[in-house]
Amino acid sequence: MLKTPLPIAGLLGLALLIAGCSSSEQTSTPETTASNPTNTVSTDAQVNALLLQSCYECHSTGGSAPWYAAVSPTYLAANSARGVLNFSDWQTYNAQQKTEALKKIEESVSAGSMPPGDYTALDHSARLTDDQKQALLKWASQPAVPAH
Repeated sequence: MLKTPLPIAGLLGLALLIAGCSSSEQTSTPETTASNPTNTVSTDAQVNALLLQSCYECHSTGGSAPWYAAVSPTYLAANSARGVLNFSDWQTYNAQQKTEALKKIEESVSAGSMPPGDYTALDHSARLTDDQKQALLKWASQPAVPAH
């Protein structure tokens, strides 16, 4: 009986996991610009850029994470994350829904649980600096603007 060395078997298993988790379906990340106001969450362009960079992969219906992010348990649960907060639907939220979402965003960013560490360990571009966190916290602490 031929025994495969553990490192080779581990690499083979990891390769199969990555292949199984990856998707050939490509989606595009929604742009948050003045020309596309339906995906704009904030009137602050910096906040929109931060949300796009660090949140949209799991909390919007668009987006295409790097292949390696697909092995993150948090990213694999992105469909449930969209059920909790979906920035693609932000414009349809009423004032109460926005207020509740903003409170949860504020709590999550303050606690350091968003964006999740297992995701940012793989996708460094989603990491937030202290200044970026402060910008999001300032935005999230503002009163919600009613849907149009």
